[in-house]
Amino acid sequence: MGFFTVSLRCNKQNTYMRVLSLFLFISSLILACKPASNADTAAAGQDDTKALEAQVMSIHDSLMTKMSDITRLTAELRLIKSKIPENEQGKVESPAGLEEAMSSLKLAEQGMWDWMKAYSDTKPTIPEDQLKSFYGKQLETISKIRQDMLGSIEKAKSWLTANGIKQE
Repeated sequence: MGFFTVSLRCNKQNTYMRVLSLFLFISSLILACKPASNADTAAAGQDDTKALEAQVMSIHDSLMTKMSDITRLTAELRLIKSKIPENEQGKVESPAGLEEAMSSLKLAEQGMWDWMKAYSDTKPTIPEDQLKSFYGKQLETISKIRQDMLGSIEKAKSWLTANGIKQE
């Protein structure tokens, strides 16, 4: 009878262990599958917001180096224009494309200045729950400005090259 009692006791312990293991396994599954809490969702939203802000500022920072290119090219084109002699009517006739290249540079530069002013004025007024939307719109805007700036720089360089002017 002693052996049967020990054997029965071992089976009861095994059964308890199996039930306990099954209970822990099911509990783990339930916890793993539960929907994210508001805190988790908010943290993920803040990460998205920070990522958008970082993208906007990265583009801004890369464009700031291009502002010196715009300034240099504008000065170079102005110098070229200042050396054009007047015609018989006393007017300066710029070569084809010069005015367009200068205007493009001016608009691109002004677009960047306007964006920076609007960004710095608006950002402090945006409620935190609307920052993600704000940065999304800013990313679209600064991407367009990048396109305008790079296009105007390329247009000016192309004009200089097409007119046989060596760039500094």
